[in-house]
Amino acid sequence: MSGMRVLHVYVLPRAGADDELLRIAQACRPILAGYPIYPQCGSDPTDAGLLHLTAEMLADAPSDEYDETARAQVVGALGAELAGVQAFTTEVGPPIGNVAGVVLDVWPEADTVALIERIRTAIRTARGDQALQHSGGRPHISLGYGYGSASSDPLNGELRNKVVPRRATLFVDRVHLLDVAWTLDEELGGWRMTWEPVAEIALGG
Repeated sequence: MSGMRVLHVYVLPRAGADDELLRIAQACRPILAGYPIYPQCGSDPTDAGLLHLTAEMLADAPSDEYDETARAQVVGALGAELAGVQAFTTEVGPPIGNVAGVVLDVWPEADTVALIERIRTAIRTARGDQALQHSGGRPHISLGYGYGSASSDPLNGELRNKVVPRRATLFVDRVHLLDVAWTLDEELGGWRMTWEPVAEIALGG
């Protein structure tokens, strides 16, 4: 197997706060099983698994090149920048199949976009502009990643007809700095994601 490890800042859905979202993910899981899509939620209805909203990737170096001092600088910058950001609730959905898998778009997105910009400012403060090399596009949560090709038309038909409700709330009161690994699984024929926690940063100090 081969792969890479990079630090990321994620918003992580969790049981108790985002149960509507987890129910949508669970409703989608058996549908994804009929396609070459690796689901991100766990098999237990209360297990968020690897569901996440990507805020930003620290792209200047692999995670193993960040020593403890460098990681502490990132955590400190995030804490200082997010101390002035209040917790908020937004919505995600409906589930949509695309070339990469199945996603839940975030809408309304203004608070989430503002949070991401504050996170980018913190990363720039700690690591410089070179750490910000990618754009994640529209904020979203990936329900599953594709590892093969298939038509999205029947997939979207099933998602539309079988998954109700189609939208859910997402409560955002913290972000997580994670050491994220993408490993090529030759048996699956695609990439698998895992992560190790580095720090949890609460909004509003």
